[in-house]
Amino acid sequence: MPEQRKREAIIEALLAPLPRISQQCDGHFPLYRVDRDSPWKLSRRGSWLGGFWAALWWRRAQASGNAVDVAEARTWSARLPTQLGEPSVNRSFVFWYGAGLAARHSCDEQARGLATQAAAALAADFDPQLGGWWLGTGLGAGEAGARTLDIDALAPTLALLHASPDAGHWALARQHLQRCLNSLSEPSGAWANQALLLPGGNWQRTAPGQWARGQAWAMLGLAEAVGRYGGEYAEAAGRACEYWAQRWGAAAASGRPRADEADPCAIAIASVALLRLWQCLPGRNAWCELACRQIAGLLTTSVRHGCFIGHRYRLDAQRTGLVETPCATFFLVEALRAQGQVLAGDGGVAGW
Repeated sequence: MPEQRKREAIIEALLAPLPRISQQCDGHFPLYRVDRDSPWKLSRRGSWLGGFWAALWWRRAQASGNAVDVAEARTWSARLPTQLGEPSVNRSFVFWYGAGLAARHSCDEQARGLATQAAAALAADFDPQLGGWWLGTGLGAGEAGARTLDIDALAPTLALLHASPDAGHWALARQHLQRCLNSLSEPSGAWANQALLLPGGNWQRTAPGQWARGQAWAMLGLAEAVGRYGGEYAEAAGRACEYWAQRWGAAAASGRPRADEADPCAIAIASVALLRLWQCLPGRNAWCELACRQIAGLLTTSVRHGCFIGHRYRLDAQRTGLVETPCATFFLVEALRAQGQVLAGDGGVAGW
């Protein structure tokens, strides 16, 4: 079987269970399950993962062109607006992936309207003194979130604000990007995933470059920045990618990383970022090659049968574990789609 057809078959396998899972969820959003035979942990509102569940349906609808799939994608997107007022920058996960991405690729007016509404709601919470968005107290962050700058949602925040017709929102997005660069990045290319503003006015950062998924989120955000703003952010993106390659690349490409160092979800996110940046920044062939090796390392027998247990997730106050989530599955699908586009040489930038 040709390599491109193999990738398409894996994407089809990952999207095939969606109708069955929807039936099991009875109108609730699936958050995670620990293995293929376990029930899904469900949420009425979807938490920060709900947008990824809708996004998987939009990808299925895009692939199939089936009216039933389109209707199901719209149904899940239509359940997201309960989170419009959630005090969290992570709303951008919900509304970019759950609506904005669909508006970009399918011209769906319902999705476009929801993304525009979400961008306005997020813009209203911009803190001019910070020059960006705090993590916020919602979606499980707690009171400390009101004083925490967080890297995770940088890419969807930039994308969602640029989906707005209001140019003022675009300017806010760029300010937030600059705040993250100034406060969370190191000259080495390592990124801290959070910085807490202490009562005395000093910042307390998490250790830069120690959490692989935080580094991957930073890379994805920088890929979005380079795609939107051009070479001004190429140097920062290059440093972040080189740090990833040196810190985790070899283990990720081998298919045998320690999950407590770089979980498969982080590897999928980083691979998407590397492929997008390779398309924007000529000559970085090593990034494309690394991404392809990393993706190959993720394609286990379980994945080929449609189940990606790849997201290290907090199960309770004492435990974390690798689970299946809509987020991890979405980024593996995106990595495979981007790889196919890159290797086919059909132009454009994967994901835009």
